[in-house]
Amino acid sequence: MISDQVAALLEESSTLEPWTLTDREIRAELQAAAQAASALQALTVRLTAAAEDRGLPREDGCTSPTAWLASTTNVSRREASKLVSLTRLDPTRGAVTRERWSTGRLTTEQAHIILKALDALPEWFVDEQHDDAEATLLEHASEFGADDLRRLANRIVEVVDPDSADEIIGAQLERQEKQAWDETHLTITRMGKGRSSIRGVLPDVQADMLKTVLEGLASPRRDGAVFRDVDGDHSDAEIGRLDHARRMGLALCELVEHLPSDCFPQAGGVAATVTISMKHDDLVRDLGRAMLSTDTGLSASQARRLACNAGIIPMVLDGASQPMDVGRRKRLHDQHQRAALTKRDGGCSWKGCDRPPGWCEAHHLVPWSHGGDTSVDNGALFCFFHHHLLHDSDWQARLSHDGVVEVIPPPRIDPQQRPLRHARHVKHRPRALEPA
Repeated sequence: MISDQVAALLEESSTLEPWTLTDREIRAELQAAAQAASALQALTVRLTAAAEDRGLPREDGCTSPTAWLASTTNVSRREASKLVSLTRLDPTRGAVTRERWSTGRLTTEQAHIILKALDALPEWFVDEQHDDAEATLLEHASEFGADDLRRLANRIVEVVDPDSADEIIGAQLERQEKQAWDETHLTITRMGKGRSSIRGVLPDVQADMLKTVLEGLASPRRDGAVFRDVDGDHSDAEIGRLDHARRMGLALCELVEHLPSDCFPQAGGVAATVTISMKHDDLVRDLGRAMLSTDTGLSASQARRLACNAGIIPMVLDGASQPMDVGRRKRLHDQHQRAALTKRDGGCSWKGCDRPPGWCEAHHLVPWSHGGDTSVDNGALFCFFHHHLLHDSDWQARLSHDGVVEVIPPPRIDPQQRPLRHARHVKHRPRALEPA
């Protein structure tokens, strides 16, 4: 029985001690384990198909083969659904693929890609064309990973019917796009502790557009993407680079905060803009909290930072929670002032940051809540990250007597609090002439 063979395999594998193996043996055992896993998944699919033919899911009181497989094998419904989908493909196609999969020479992912591609070929294709397509994809599978194989599989018709390829692929893309739109969804779920989870499905085109923007914002090749711990110092040992997923998350925050509000939809004559409500004393003292119009709380320091951006309108309240003043765009640096700041600062004013002016925010050197005006002399360009740091820590910024923005580190970083200037504003000193 196959179960006896599987039990023997599991017993043998459980006693294997990787530390006793040579490097070559580790590679060989890993490949053997992957082949065994693929072969066992192929067996799982065949057994699931047989169980469905016999009506076992219904007999066991399950609503679907997916629910039955998940319950029987204790895998997730997502994994069970993927395996069940393989039982839906035409069993008369892809004989060689199924044979190689069952012996572990193809991974389950590769087999799924090839079988699905064969199943999607036009009905009028003859057996010879199916065989050519399968042979080509199997050859690719020995050389390419799953992602590249999937791209090649989507265009396999170019190999077997080049004359009709454009028409066939165009119709295929149109079907896929329609299905993608039908399946598009997004959910934002509160997780507690000031966090929300975002999950959803987007069409590939729009997802690529969003990904391109976010990867530009999160590019690790930018000096400004090297983040320092707020409590760290300037030594190299304290400098760390964030992983890609965290960069992308921060990039999405940056993108959302800088969406142009003039393109927001109108509702009752008012743009769909978030407002911040907070007490005047809290705004001035940078203490307490504020509330968004969505009934979400946030700290006073973050409210002050967001008030520097065009997408948020601050609504300052008196002690009786009555509006004292609703901020207008005159609070914000206008396009002419931004142009002047761009000319003067040239980008983010933080030493070592190369974020360009278009990616920067206009920061009030003397906070508006402390009487600072919205002017060029009281403004400075800082990128999203460093603007956060100025509002959320004890770093400071000022305009020097010669018109250059300087960043002042806190005493814990530099007891002498020597001002830091961006390299673009550091002038080269003429070298002294050597005596003849």
